[in-house]
Amino acid sequence: MIYIDISMKREIVIIIPTYNAREGIVENILKIQKEVSQAQIIIVDDSSPDKTAALVRSKFKADNRVLVVVRKEKGGRGSAVIAGLREGLKIKEAKYFIEMDADLCHDPKYIKQLVQKGKKADVIIASRYLPESKITGWNLKRKLMSFSINTLAKLLLQIPISDYTDGFRCYSRKAVEFITTHEVKSRGYIVLSEIAYICYKKGLSFGEVPIAFHFAHNVAL
Repeated sequence: MIYIDISMKREIVIIIPTYNAREGIVENILKIQKEVSQAQIIIVDDSSPDKTAALVRSKFKADNRVLVVVRKEKGGRGSAVIAGLREGLKIKEAKYFIEMDADLCHDPKYIKQLVQKGKKADVIIASRYLPESKITGWNLKRKLMSFSINTLAKLLLQIPISDYTDGFRCYSRKAVEFITTHEVKSRGYIVLSEIAYICYKKGLSFGEVPIAFHFAHNVAL
């Protein structure tokens, strides 16, 4: 069993990029707060037409643990996460920076495990491809596509990880200070491989935890 003092103030920062994410976002935030009550949650919304940002602000207007950052146009997941990480760096006591999806594909119950392992490494990936991991909700075509992309990334990049494209990660402050100086070139979920690669080339340390991933509405590969 993992024991973490969840009363610690804002040592954990959680970045959630959103675009048309009204469905599930409020439930996700509430689940996160149940797991890590004092975490600072930063929603980075790319001016969603479905008014995701307005919904979050309305539901959590009296809760300073939830910050909404709105960008003028859709700039992609990678730059949204980096914008959130830069905001998170303003919190002096922040030590662990989590990025995750908005739509409940990433279960907040794994946050404590990511943080626990993050005490020993700079980049911790919630992996769908460890022996103990599980994927549900995908058809065979999507499973084959994801497996193929990850296999190709492993052959090309040679990073000692099993999952190159899942956006549920924990970064150390040192990793974030480095990542935020980088201008991402990739789009979509391939940016996750790019960030992993630059961290690996920098000499940052990696770790993984197995997760049960349930596909909802996102397009993670």
